[in-house]
Amino acid sequence: MKRIFICLLLFFPAVLFAQDWKVFDQPDILFTAKYPADWVNKIKEGKRVFFTSPSEGVDDNFAQNININVTTNPKFGSSVKIKDIVEGINQELKGSINEFTIESENYMKWNGVDAYEITYTGRPKSNENMEIRIIQRLCFYKTRLYLATYTALKSGDAFQKTAKQILNSIKFKP
Repeated sequence: MKRIFICLLLFFPAVLFAQDWKVFDQPDILFTAKYPADWVNKIKEGKRVFFTSPSEGVDDNFAQNININVTTNPKFGSSVKIKDIVEGINQELKGSINEFTIESENYMKWNGVDAYEITYTGRPKSNENMEIRIIQRLCFYKTRLYLATYTALKSGDAFQKTAKQILNSIKFKP
């Protein structure tokens, strides 16, 4: 009886906090991904895919989101490597975000290929009153550039862990 009680105590929190996840898999989109069932996905112009967080309450005026864009170019992955473009990307970011501050950056493997991830904060020029945190991950796979961007407010981000899980679930299609 005591063992059953202990098992129930251990099992109950796992069931209580379990989250349903959906699989995003569209035939004409060059990746698959998993995302929480309470997030919304949309495909926008250029086959950009967005995953948007649910509201955190009545006072929530900002929905965190991940957008994923795939660009194809025959030079990608062969004559152009990820390390070749990082400096240019960082310079472009500095010009588009006020108070641009890099929190972290690292090279990693994503789907088994070289990738770059940067986390930075700043104030968008379109809304100087808002402080945001962005995590961007990019890599070349075959002749494609995969760019995934997670955007959240700098403070009070309740979905960063979930966003990382979504980013890690992205699988490139052959």
